[in-house]
Amino acid sequence: MIQTFSFSDKGSRVENQDFYCLEIFGDRLFAAVADGVGGNNGGGFASRFAIEMMLDGIHKGSDLNECVDSAHYGILAKAGEMPELKGMATTLTALVCNGTAITGIHCGDSRAYVLRGNGLKQLTTDHTEVARLLSEGRITKEEAVDYPRKNVITNALGTSKKLIKQFFEFDILSGDRLLLLTDGVYSQLLKPDIQRQSAITPDLNIFCKKLLAEVVDRGVTDNFTLLGVQFEYDRNP
Repeated sequence: MIQTFSFSDKGSRVENQDFYCLEIFGDRLFAAVADGVGGNNGGGFASRFAIEMMLDGIHKGSDLNECVDSAHYGILAKAGEMPELKGMATTLTALVCNGTAITGIHCGDSRAYVLRGNGLKQLTTDHTEVARLLSEGRITKEEAVDYPRKNVITNALGTSKKLIKQFFEFDILSGDRLLLLTDGVYSQLLKPDIQRQSAITPDLNIFCKKLLAEVVDRGVTDNFTLLGVQFEYDRNP
């Protein structure tokens, strides 16, 4: 059995440029979040277009790599045709769960987490300036907290730079929880906050709603989107 939860809100912004999809079809689950790049024209168009292209490709039998390429070049083509959309771009984190196997693809700074017991594993790597500087040892974790360009991303669908695609795989166990979230959520919630809340909240819907309440209480500064999936498999088939 699979339980799901989804929520997206414009938060403090005039427009919600986040978009998501969470769909179960046959024995597979498709989940994706996209965050239109702030400050660029057509961010909301780009995030919706990317996920709609992904979903269409998945239904047609394409793999995630083919779907992302179609979305990326589709966004570039649309921007070329429509001057008002010039420069539009979006992050994307998407995955397919087939049975207990997760296969995913990631571009940008949205995230995928797996919660198991009291632990949390981040499946994605942030494609941001601050993450790059951290990995290169040029700043410390303490300096990264107050780094002035924390929101600068280095990779997204629709940019003219070479697209970097991170592929990831994970084997799900019964009881695991999967979260897909945009930076409007994780910028307000530390990983220990999420781990702690998950450990004391067995119901997925209540758990996700508590996380969102914390985001609001701490001060919403962006669009925020959260998808949750909980996997429960029969241990004695």
